[in-house]
Amino acid sequence: MKILIGIPLFNEQAYLSECVHSLFNFISTECSTYDISVILVDDGSTDKSKDICLHLSKKFPLKCIRHSDGPRGYGQTILTLFKHAKLAYDILITFDADLQHDPVSIKEILEIMVQEPDIHIVSTSRYLTYRFWKQNTKVPVDRYVTNMLITRTINRCFNLNLTDAFCGLKGYRTEILSSAIGDAGYAFPLVFWHYANKKGLRIKEIETPIIYRLDRRARGEWKNRTKEYFAQLERLVDSAELKVIVQKDYHEAIEKLTEIIDHHSNFPIYIFNDFFKSNWLD
Repeated sequence: MKILIGIPLFNEQAYLSECVHSLFNFISTECSTYDISVILVDDGSTDKSKDICLHLSKKFPLKCIRHSDGPRGYGQTILTLFKHAKLAYDILITFDADLQHDPVSIKEILEIMVQEPDIHIVSTSRYLTYRFWKQNTKVPVDRYVTNMLITRTINRCFNLNLTDAFCGLKGYRTEILSSAIGDAGYAFPLVFWHYANKKGLRIKEIETPIIYRLDRRARGEWKNRTKEYFAQLERLVDSAELKVIVQKDYHEAIEKLTEIIDHHSNFPIYIFNDFFKSNWLD
């Protein structure tokens, strides 16, 4: 079984080297029995990421691909990984370059893929349960609440049972991947879950540490990001009934996000199911 770990990146000079060092250290110590390759896909970075990729390729057995016409967007970068994974690999694991993923979940993804051949996708979730990982960090209120509300709508629209629709650390059987999936930029996860539902793919969620780089936040971006996500969902659903649900959920999301962000600098972190039982939602 041949495995590809794919790292999409754009302007990650601050974190890229540490990410790759920690990844290869984990692979060599915890996953040495697996046939694993690593590829970096640089979406046309304008910082020093290109030079760092070149340096890392001389130090580690990895391949670098660069979108010379980039940035094409997050979705296109993931689709580039899909394309290369289908050429020669059985499993693709996507792993972000910004230190917001912990390699510990890679081993569990691989174990499931080997032991449960009927599972097509292993998706990590920061909110499946709330284990007190030592790696856990504080969570930006807007990111957390937006994730919860949109994940709920995704489940309603696509008949899924996700608890974290946006964590980028995933394992895929390459046989189910398609380059025909639309990219939709940072809304790519919505497009992919729509695709997974249409194809009847079997998904398993596993818990992963909650790691957010608080220095990566862009203040005030939540309104535009939320609007973009719900607009994409409305384009994806077919029935008038589902479109009404998306519109209703969007208005509720804006109302609740505004209320929370205006009045909470901190917010208690609930697992997905408990989030919707909390009093503030009443």
